[in-house]
Amino acid sequence: MSLDGSLTGVSTSPERPSKAAVINSCTLLNSLEEEALRRLTEVSHMAYAERGEPIWMAGAKAEFMAVVGVGFVKMTKSTPQGTEMAVELLGPSQAFGLMAAIEGRDFPLTAIAVTNTWYLKLPTREIQPIYARSSLLKDQVIRHIGPRLRKAHDMMSRLGSGKVEERIAAVLFILADSYGHETSDGVELDVPLTRADISEMAGTTTETAIRVLSRWQKDGIVATDRQMITILDQDALSDVLLG
Repeated sequence: MSLDGSLTGVSTSPERPSKAAVINSCTLLNSLEEEALRRLTEVSHMAYAERGEPIWMAGAKAEFMAVVGVGFVKMTKSTPQGTEMAVELLGPSQAFGLMAAIEGRDFPLTAIAVTNTWYLKLPTREIQPIYARSSLLKDQVIRHIGPRLRKAHDMMSRLGSGKVEERIAAVLFILADSYGHETSDGVELDVPLTRADISEMAGTTTETAIRVLSRWQKDGIVATDRQMITILDQDALSDVLLG
């Protein structure tokens, strides 16, 4: 992917995925019994959110949970100073809002589309009885709680830095943890990302993200090709992260 001005604008609208494809890609849901999967496919519907658009606000009634189909969503919480801090970054196939839905409580965090995003909405009234009678879903939730809490804490620590280079490095490592795979060159992120996407996740401007990533590319730390990013030198990127 080149670093010219053609990548500085807002990303185009992604293709709408099918409901069945989103459910089948979600490890929390795809182990459910066939009848439950069929029911969820029937009652759910795809929704679209533009970059920066809230999907729900903290304190809202949890009338549905969601699964990211295409794009990225960040979960945020308000600080005592009134700013929004990113707590979790979610991408394709990842579920959010499940605990609030199954417990029948309000959403504790705000969900905001980081990129133009398609997400699947699953009504709480349908999720609750399925969860109540599915030992498979309960087991999956238990397995996911610990790792997600650790990742959320790690993300808050990393993105809490005041240095933009450290925040961008943190975003790349967080994405690599969920969407990276080893190649002969390094760790390739299996998700297409524009500079605007990265800048939104890191809480900076697109111009700054372009400048930082351009420098890293010249230094051999990262490589880009058609919106795909490869971390070539993890040690060097770790040094940036550690300041």
